Amino acid sequence: MKINDIEFGGNHSIKTLKETSWDSTGDAYMTDCEKRVIDFDQAKTNYCNDLGKSEEYADSADSLCFTADKNKFYLIEFKNGDFNSKDITKKAKDSAFVLSGIMKKDVNCIRNSVILVLVYNGEVRKIETRDKIAIAKANRGKGDFAVFGLEKLKGFYYDKILVYEKEQFQKSSIINEIVSIS
Repeated sequence: MKINDIEFGGNHSIKTLKETSWDSTGDAYMTDCEKRVIDFDQAKTNYCNDLGKSEEYADSADSLCFTADKNKFYLIEFKNGDFNSKDITKKAKDSAFVLSGIMKKDVNCIRNSVILVLVYNGEVRKIETRDKIAIAKANRGKGDFAVFGLEKLKGFYYDKILVYEKEQFQKSSIINEIVSIS
């Protein structure tokens, strides 16, 4: 799968990761990373419109990020405010479906190459300490976690599921792995 072979809607879909993390309700960015990525909300809108459908047909994650490993992608959802598990799960499922349509690949390709990343504001969305520990272990590949209902998507929709508080995400290896789109 080559980045240049995929049509995301031209330059309108390219923004910095920082721009895609903008929360207009909370008037804040969730990251300060200036690497250029796909604004997946815009790519989803373009995809739906190309099908003659409204963008309201599907929810989508905020960013699609490429890595030096051409077979690995990050689909990132930023949540600055409160949220519920049902909405996040629907957004994750819709995003996998839309991405498979845009890439013209079946779900197996998404399942094997896309890592879903949820970045949330821990000051707004409180979780138990034991859940934070389970998330940290899972992010290091040392077990699974059961938080926000996302664990059931691993291996069915996505290769991996990673969950980070906003500050943890800034320090994560993901930031370094992302390749800026030219």
